[in-house]
Amino acid sequence: MAVNLGPLAVIAFESSVTALVALGLLVALIQALAQRALIQAPPPPVPRELPAISILKPLKGVDADLEENLRSLFRLRYPAFEIILGTEDPDDPALPVARRVAAEFPRVRSVILSGATSIGFNPKVNNLASLASGARHPLLLISDSNVRVPDDHLRDLVAHRARAGGGLTWSLFRGVGGQGLGGMLESLELNGPIMGGSSALARLFKIPCAVGKSMLIHRDDLAAIGGFQFLGQFLAEDQICAEELARRGRPVVVTGHLIDNVLGRRTLGEFAGRYLRWARLRRHLAPAAYIGEGLLNPVFVSLLGAVAFRSAHSAVVAGVALAGMSLIGASAEHWLGLRRPAWVYPPLHLALSVLRGVLWFVPLFSRTVIWRGNALALTARTRIELRKRAGAAGAPAIR
Repeated sequence: MAVNLGPLAVIAFESSVTALVALGLLVALIQALAQRALIQAPPPPVPRELPAISILKPLKGVDADLEENLRSLFRLRYPAFEIILGTEDPDDPALPVARRVAAEFPRVRSVILSGATSIGFNPKVNNLASLASGARHPLLLISDSNVRVPDDHLRDLVAHRARAGGGLTWSLFRGVGGQGLGGMLESLELNGPIMGGSSALARLFKIPCAVGKSMLIHRDDLAAIGGFQFLGQFLAEDQICAEELARRGRPVVVTGHLIDNVLGRRTLGEFAGRYLRWARLRRHLAPAAYIGEGLLNPVFVSLLGAVAFRSAHSAVVAGVALAGMSLIGASAEHWLGLRRPAWVYPPLHLALSVLRGVLWFVPLFSRTVIWRGNALALTARTRIELRKRAGAAGAPAIR
């Protein structure tokens, strides 16, 4: 139903909507250009002496193309490294896959572990703490199971770390292989707002941030912030790690040498669930920025304006917003080396913008995340409180 306002009020509100849409498009463009600049930045020279590295690969279930993801690590061109793989569950189906791939590369030292000790409520950190106990080298690469890397990945990370003088180094990534509507939307979200926003924070505003798909860190730096015992208290352990190191004057660096986040098939419901988890993280990491995130959704804001005012002006603004975001999204993926048919961007951006706009409200009123069966409540900086443990049906919630 159209809003019944006086002519001056309508003009004022329509102008406000137009301004918000213009600002949202500008921010999206800045993020995309920051991402492009990061990708195209010339790499630093690789040091003559390359330190030995222990790669920690926490596994949980059989991710899409897990075998090829693991093989990409074993094929790394680097003089001295080992791969420590493991799961929390001794019966996890990822273990036979890991053993099979490791057997293909007998010259690469690898260790496969299972049965992580619980040091907190973050299952990934529990697994990492167990893997680190079996690592020989002080320099650690934390690599997610759904990540595939180029063969010069370690050389690039070490080169950036050496130029920065130590600290934390992580890699920009792109979402690939997304199938189904949920998979396509997730790749669009990763390749645009997530990586574009991270690139802008790091490159333009020099704000420490990290998305921990692949992070290189020294044991001494990790110990200085309290180790995995400390990080296990948080759901956004990668960002907390970056913030704590920056507080101690240690560098936090992102490299534009791309790695792949292999997505596989996702339903719309699966994507919505994952998106809500990310949204709750951002809501508790930076509340003010999260409010701005809701306002800077140009397609959704313009659609609200079009529904409210039902005018030619508001319809044109909505069309421009959708066309602008489609062009920016297509350009961002083109710079990432990805190709989709041009016609898919408008419907995908329309669906993503509406979903983001609707789901944006949920974390304002809900702070509970279901992860691997545990009900986890988030507080400031994504600190975890256990509400209900997996398998404890009917047990009282822990407040």
